Amino acid sequence: MNLLELFFTVSWIVIFILGLDIARRQKFNALHFFIFLSIGSGLLVFTFFPRVLNFVGQLFWLQRWADLLVYSSIIFLIYFSLLLLRKTEENRSDLTKIVREIAIENSPKTLINGEYVFVVPAYNEEKVIYEWINKIIERWYENIIVINDWSTDRTKFELEKFWNKLIVLNHFKNRGQWAALETGFEYIRRYGAIKFVISFDSDWQHSLDDIKFFEEAIQSNKDAMIFLGSRFKWVAKNINFTRKLILKLGIMFTFVISHIKLSDTHNGYRFIKKEALNDIKITIDGMGHASEIIDTIATKGIKFLEVPVTIHYDEYSKAKWQKSSNAINIALRFIWNKFFK
Repeated sequence: MNLLELFFTVSWIVIFILGLDIARRQKFNALHFFIFLSIGSGLLVFTFFPRVLNFVGQLFWLQRWADLLVYSSIIFLIYFSLLLLRKTEENRSDLTKIVREIAIENSPKTLINGEYVFVVPAYNEEKVIYEWINKIIERWYENIIVINDWSTDRTKFELEKFWNKLIVLNHFKNRGQWAALETGFEYIRRYGAIKFVISFDSDWQHSLDDIKFFEEAIQSNKDAMIFLGSRFKWVAKNINFTRKLILKLGIMFTFVISHIKLSDTHNGYRFIKKEALNDIKITIDGMGHASEIIDTIATKGIKFLEVPVTIHYDEYSKAKWQKSSNAINIALRFIWNKFFK
């Protein structure tokens, strides 16, 4: 037995033992166990019967038997890389669920009554969060949920100044805007007796004045379940060409993938009927959650309407923008979640 044969033999033994152990602990489903065991058995057969490898290679029009090993190894690595990626995503999702449950469990669990409830994700917003909450309260909107997504500045202390005027849900680990929104939504599913949820950013981009346009749309469209803000229903001001181009490409991407035509696909200003929250469950990491919400609307046939809103772009809000290059990452995550997860 030469060194190569010894290496393949030891590899097969290790793969076989690992496969049995993983299957015994029910960490593999039947298909994965079969593939795992077949690859290991193939190594053993090809080690001691190399002519079999030549024969199999000819079936795939390969001139050299070694090419078959190379191509098979690449396929094997890609397959298990996808399995590893999926497991990583599952672990991230499980961590987010734990963070969410702890945040809700440690909250006052107050029953929310009324017409509207604001859901405001906040991460390092100490410069603006106090003034924004004050503005909402001054408009006589009393139902406010702020999700403090493990801010590292004084956001938490600023929110404590409103201890009897709003509900604060604190994440013990930063999970992103998508997770913060879903935490607020889940709290409302359990303790909300309201008509509409308003998803509202905390970085000065949204305007309380636009609520009147949502209210007008609600009055004239009783059947709609979700009202989506659109900055392109009017002329979007103070937005640079690159940002606008990326948003327009996002519209095309959403149309191709989800088959739904919108004028603005990544606008966080929304009015959602409480009943619709049972259909909308945000699972995508990062800013891809906006595409996920729209895809849910399309796949489940939820009636919606776009409402013109004004998005304010000042130096503070621009500093909170994600990098333009992250648009590719958002698209890839959405495709992964939709077709492979």
